[in-house]
Amino acid sequence: MRYTVVADDGAPIDAELAVPASKVARGEQLNWLLEELEDLLQKTSPRAVWVKKAGGGQFASSPERHEVEAVVQLAAHRTGVACELKNTEQLRSAAGVGKGKGAYDSLLARDDVAARPSKDKRERYLYAHIALRSGGG
Repeated sequence: MRYTVVADDGAPIDAELAVPASKVARGEQLNWLLEELEDLLQKTSPRAVWVKKAGGGQFASSPERHEVEAVVQLAAHRTGVACELKNTEQLRSAAGVGKGKGAYDSLLARDDVAARPSKDKRERYLYAHIALRSGGG
């Protein structure tokens, strides 16, 4: 699971949680991830966690993505952190950008976002930054 944390000063930290190879059963992997996320949320004390909601389509809505969404929500709940699943339209709206062709892409083209080295990092930064800017909800 890859994630980005944006501090109050706007500095992003990109990181990844990789389940150890010794955890082979899916339940064991999810439990490990839950424990690691709870620890991370307790250490970083974020105001909010926004997760890119699994979309339609074969890869975007895989069972594994839904499982990870659920684990993130459980960890947030257990640590008292607001957690929201957002699709790109909801993120665009939260950013205050009007509807229209290319509206979401205009967010990805902002200088602070475009400076990120990959689309994945740009999107993760954007979710974290908009969550922070919106006060978490």
